[in-house]
Amino acid sequence: MTVIVNSIQNLGWVANFQTNQISQPFKIAEGEIDSKKAEIETSRKEYAEFIQSSNSIYQGAIPIQLVNKQTNSINIVAGVYYNLGTVNGKPLNGTPLASGGFNSNFSPKIWKVPGSSIVTPEQEAALKMRQSYSLPERQEANELVAVFMSLSRLAEGKKSVASMNDDVMFKQHFPKFAKGIGLDLSQSFTINGKSFTYSQGTLQTVDTED
Repeated sequence: MTVIVNSIQNLGWVANFQTNQISQPFKIAEGEIDSKKAEIETSRKEYAEFIQSSNSIYQGAIPIQLVNKQTNSINIVAGVYYNLGTVNGKPLNGTPLASGGFNSNFSPKIWKVPGSSIVTPEQEAALKMRQSYSLPERQEANELVAVFMSLSRLAEGKKSVASMNDDVMFKQHFPKFAKGIGLDLSQSFTINGKSFTYSQGTLQTVDTED
């Protein structure tokens, strides 16, 4: 079954919401107006990103393979629909979001309209997809996604190699994650251009000459 997200209707709600946000009856300072506009623009971008990632899930888009096996390298870009291996033989696909988090086919994110109690077709579709996987499958998917997000933060410089090595969850599941995506841990590999090795449960940075 193909589910098409009704982005036009929902974007209409976002437009109405934005209009209400900037048409308050009291006077606000110019700095506050700029701040409010920034908040609105951020909300608009987050919603557009959510729609795009959800469409990829519901319409069965072909994901990008995370690993370039010829160079044994990973390149993580927000907004790209990736395959992160399999769980119980079922493909684990999803998108790292610039707004934070990961939208996965095992647990699709649900966009909730603030102040609304109406259940939308998109929310029903997300719930049905989530329920199509068993609890153990969703737990394993969450573990693999957590490894991916740790690698993403490492590539962004938001997490250190030392903290990765102290992360029990990462150490436990990284080898399984690497095998699932085809990353060869017997040799050095790169993540967004940064070189690493992984041996005896320890991740290390590889110094490269300019």
